[in-house]
Formats: sequence, structure tokens, C-alpha cells
Amino acid sequence: MDWKTLSTKILNSVYNRLFLTQCYLCDTKSKHPLCQHCRKGFTKNTFSCYHCKHPTDTQNILCGQCQISLPAYQNCIAPYRFEGIVKILIHSIKFNQSSHHIRPLTYLLGEELIKEYSSKPWPEQILYVPSHPSRIKERGFCQTQIMTKQLIKYLQTYTTEKHIKITHPNPIKKIKDTQAQHLLNKKERLKNPKNNYLVDQSIAKHVALFDDVMTTGSTIENCTKLLLNSGAEQVDIWVIARTPDKEH
Repeated sequence: MDWKTLSTKILNSVYNRLFLTQCYLCDTKSKHPLCQHCRKGFTKNTFSCYHCKHPTDTQNILCGQCQISLPAYQNCIAPYRFEGIVKILIHSIKFNQSSHHIRPLTYLLGEELIKEYSSKPWPEQILYVPSHPSRIKERGFCQTQIMTKQLIKYLQTYTTEKHIKITHPNPIKKIKDTQAQHLLNKKERLKNPKNNYLVDQSIAKHVALFDDVMTTGSTIENCTKLLLNSGAEQVDIWVIARTPDKEH
């Protein structure tokens, strides 16, 4: 008998019973990372631009910015608005090292992705928008990398797409240590990402690019163009939430 394998299975079973059968927010008994009561606190991005998913007041329209200049990516999945509980959890992950909040957020995004790709091909390669090395050193981690790993783990568990895996090392590199995006106004955000990233590997034809939040979309657009110039033919954007305008 392989006692090492047996002990690992027993430990996993105990861990699952103790920690994976309750809501990550309120600790009530739940078969999923979020109970039905807590799920109600997450604001769905129901009314949004059908291309960039920017929150709007009307469903399935093409927003003014997309009418002026359509983003280079072909598909965007952004199921929630960056407000309320979603905003609190993401800020907690980034600035308070509350990594336990990653699982419920990636669980919610994973649900949407499974529905989205139920009738069309999954991307061949999963990438993420990275932090600069100095920011990673300061925080001790890159939150988008950890989120991507957890998201892929969920997708591998609940789909048959076992080929879905994170690309290591990440082909996208942030080469300029810029001021944190949340400290900039809209005009500064639009200028900030230019020439801040590079792609140092060849890219699959169909890729997904993950980021936790999309605000102006300038970082995503910059990275998308780099991926297209490096061999990608289709780029799908995966974000947990999109930031609404202040008036929304």
C-alpha cells in the first residue's frame, strides 16, 4: 500500500469537508464557494456594450467609444461591475494580501466562461496581464498570476478541457514600473500603458488574456495589439469586473 498517497487523499478529504463546504464570505454551509445569499451582493454587468462590456444604461448596444474606435480584441467576458462587494474583495486581495478571496471571484468568472464556451472553441493559450517585478516584490505576489492559476484549476475541474493551462513563463512582460492605475485619473490612465509591455514569445492563434478589472481598457488594448503582432489571430478578454462611469 502506498501510505504517502493514502495520507494525501485523507488530508485532502478532511480539508474539503472542513473548508470547501462553506461560503467563503459568511461561513454558512454551502456546496459552492458562495452561498445564494452572498451571491446577491455581486452586481452583474447586465447592461453593457456588447463588444467591450463597458457598463451602460441600455443592454446590447455599441458604446460611443467602440463606435469611434473598435478595440482589437474579438470577445470580452466581464460578468460583474467593479463596485460593492466585488470592489472590496479585489482591493482586499491587492492591498491586504487576502488571497482567500480569490477563489469565490474566480469561481464566479469560471461559471460565466463555461457558459460562454459551451458552443464554441476554448482558447489554446491562457495569458494574464502581469505586474512589474518591483510591484511584485513590494506585494510579495502577482495577483493576476495567482487568480489565473486558480481560475484554470476551476476550469480543469468542471470542464473536459484538460489542455487549458497557464503559460509559463508568461509571454507578456511589464517593462516599465508605472504609477498604480487606481491613483490615476481617466486621462492619465489612457496614456499610462503605452510601451509599458512587451511579448517575448510566439503566441497561439487563439488566446485568452486575463485581468482582474478593466477600467478604461487601455492596458488590455495595448496587450492585445502586442499579442496580435506576435502571432495571435483571436484574442478573448477575461476580466472579473468592469468599472462603471461615476454617474452609473
